[in-house]
Amino acid sequence: TPFDGEVDGPSFNAADSVATVPEQSGELTMSADADGTEVVIDTAHSASIDREALAPIVTTLTENGATVRYHVGPRAGGQPLNDSLSEADALVVLGGGSSYTDDELDGLRAFADAGGRVLVMDEPEKASGGTALLTLSTEGSVTSPLAPMLSQFGLASDNGYLYTQGEATLNYRAVAGTPSSDGDLTEGVDRAVFYEATPVTGGDTVVAAEETILSQTRREGSYGVVARSGNVVAVGDTSVATQEFLYRADNERLVGNLLDFLVSGEKSPGDAPNGGSSDGSSSPPAP
Repeated sequence: TPFDGEVDGPSFNAADSVATVPEQSGELTMSADADGTEVVIDTAHSASIDREALAPIVTTLTENGATVRYHVGPRAGGQPLNDSLSEADALVVLGGGSSYTDDELDGLRAFADAGGRVLVMDEPEKASGGTALLTLSTEGSVTSPLAPMLSQFGLASDNGYLYTQGEATLNYRAVAGTPSSDGDLTEGVDRAVFYEATPVTGGDTVVAAEETILSQTRREGSYGVVARSGNVVAVGDTSVATQEFLYRADNERLVGNLLDFLVSGEKSPGDAPNGGSSDGSSSPPAP
């Protein structure tokens, strides 16, 4: 049959493309007053963190009055983690390179119980292409070193990553998430985009990815990617806060809400935790 120059198939017709490019727009802002708030970013227990990729969130926090410090580990010769938490109002944990000690776990629990805010952003496996804030050496089948810490707050991150075969994004590992409920964390968020996200279970699901598939089981369903348990929020992705993904869909609104969450706690004055043995230390304020 002679070829008539037309092909009836979405993969051949740009106008019928199966992928929808997420809009990139907006500005990362905060609505909460962070004046006088101290936020500690834990790099001692994380994998290798690209501090340049942290610039948007660090800059936004400091411009709104917060002091940001890095918790860098014993080689810096600073104070133990629990002493750092006693002085801090909020803690950011990015991925898991090493586990917390029992003393540190007790300190983290006391910190959250006293009103300190904790944001945990994890990755299921080594990220590619520089899209994440950190590079992990663990594979998707290995339990995250953050598991004991998350479990004491009733939270957990699953093994493997989420992907889609639908119309959400141009990359099958970039999945769309929508709010599961109304609240401060989802204000202004209709749709967020996550890359190589790991499912988050427990607590109250804040954002879920619908019609996505988990790499470990190949099962399609709805998976939580952001969950909250009291003063702790877990996000199954770090890429959402990077320059590449920050301004896609409503990611900048979600990240801005997460920063508001960090600085809006009411921590009891300096009495929780009361310090203790630890293998970590703190560095001077972030530039």
